[in-house]
Amino acid sequence: MTPADAVEQFPPPVGERLPERRRVMTQQVISAYAKASGDHNPIHLDLDYARSAGLPATIAHGLLTMGTACARIERWAGENGWASRVSCRFSAPVPAGEELAITAQVSAVSEGSATLDLSVLTSTGERALTKAQVELRAH
Repeated sequence: MTPADAVEQFPPPVGERLPERRRVMTQQVISAYAKASGDHNPIHLDLDYARSAGLPATIAHGLLTMGTACARIERWAGENGWASRVSCRFSAPVPAGEELAITAQVSAVSEGSATLDLSVLTSTGERALTKAQVELRAH
C-alpha cells in the first residue's frame, strides 16, 4: 500500500473514505481457510458438490470474506488502529475466482475509535455483506 492510501490521522474524520481495493477470492485461499478453520463443508471445497447444491462454483466462507475486508481496513489504519468489533450479514455467496471490490467510509468517531461502514461488492455489483461495520480502536 502506498503512503497516500494510509489514514493520516486517528481517529479519521467522519466521511473519510478508503480507496477501493480489489481482491480475487481464489480456491487456494478458500482451501487454506478451510484447513485453518476446520470448516470442511464441501460447498467450499468440492466443485461437484457445490454445483449439486445449486451454486455456480465452490464458495468462500462468510468469515473469510469478512476477514479479507477487515484486513484491508487494518492495513489502511496501519499502526494507528486495530479492528476491535465487526458486524455484518452474509448476504450473497462469493464463488471461487470472484473479484471483490472492498471499500469503507467512516460513519462515526469518538475518542480513540472510529466506526466504518464497509462495502464488499461482487463483480456483478451484488453485496456480499450487508449491514457491515468495523470499529477501529487506537493502539
